[in-house]
Amino acid sequence: MNSDQDKPGLPAKDYPSDLQTRPETDAQAPIGFIPKTGTIEADERIPIARAEDYDPMAIELALNPSASTSADKLRLLIPAIVATLLVIVFFPFYRFFKPAPRDLGPMSIGGPIMEEAASPANVRNKPWLAVLIRIDRLYFREGKLTEAIKVAESALGKIPQKDRELWQKVYYRYWELLSGADRIHVLKISTRTYLTAFPEDPFANYYFARAFLAAADRIRTYPPETKKAYRMEAETVAQQIDRAGSALDAQRQHPDASKDKKAALTDLYRKLRLEQARMYVLIWKLGGYEEDQHPDVVYRDKALDICESGELVDMKEAKALRADIYTHILDRWHWIEGRQIVQNHKHKRKDLQKKLESLIEELEKIKKL
Repeated sequence: MNSDQDKPGLPAKDYPSDLQTRPETDAQAPIGFIPKTGTIEADERIPIARAEDYDPMAIELALNPSASTSADKLRLLIPAIVATLLVIVFFPFYRFFKPAPRDLGPMSIGGPIMEEAASPANVRNKPWLAVLIRIDRLYFREGKLTEAIKVAESALGKIPQKDRELWQKVYYRYWELLSGADRIHVLKISTRTYLTAFPEDPFANYYFARAFLAAADRIRTYPPETKKAYRMEAETVAQQIDRAGSALDAQRQHPDASKDKKAALTDLYRKLRLEQARMYVLIWKLGGYEEDQHPDVVYRDKALDICESGELVDMKEAKALRADIYTHILDRWHWIEGRQIVQNHKHKRKDLQKKLESLIEELEKIKKL
């Protein structure tokens, strides 16, 4: 049975006799085979290109592209290398991604010596160890700073001069406690005495410099004789710190120095150099914060050089000292002055002002952390 025959026939639609039908266009025609572009052979492309008025050389290059030689690649590589070097020099990484400034803190031999280290054998071979453990217990565990200082003074007062170096760590802890107790006069006397025997000791130089700077800072007005005496001693201390820093640097460069020892020596070196920079600023201050061609500006510039060195450039205290120096320079920079020489370069006032503002902004960020 044919189902098509059962369906009712559809009524035929009448079209007006005057309706004109439009002939089929190419778009309405049945879609045929469209040849791929690649099927046109090379010998067929040449006449087509010539008919389109292409340049003969362009046709030749299109059909036979020249292969890149090693020399061509090298010519392209050299400008890229030069451009990379220029970016590194003029737009260094640290300019845009500055590391967070770190706090140096005071020079120290570290945390407390544990009582477990006081074995009979250790105490017998290192008699200073028992004293150091007792000092650390009083200070770190019981919080008795004054009593800990008294124990150190009692023990060190009995040490003959030839054994001072053996009791080195006790001296170091003693100076650390004196500095914390703000006993500047006693600290200055103790470190000065030690330096007569060991002039390049980093701890003695560091704490003597701190005591000297603290004592100088407490003097509000300097009589001419006092100013001259302080200036001469400050120059001597700065030279002595320079020798101690050179000795530390030599120890860092020793091939047998371990990674941990180098890190510890670098920490001591940074702290020592920072005190040297502060000493140079004091000399500049005692000279009246002179400017331009005055001989005293060499001390100001030495302080800036130290603070901007690789070891200290990211340290908070170094940034604060630089800000202090720039402030003193700008305070004495009259509006009628053009440029001033700072670190052997002429600077505009607005350049130093920008540097100062940048340093202050960084230091403010540190306070918020």
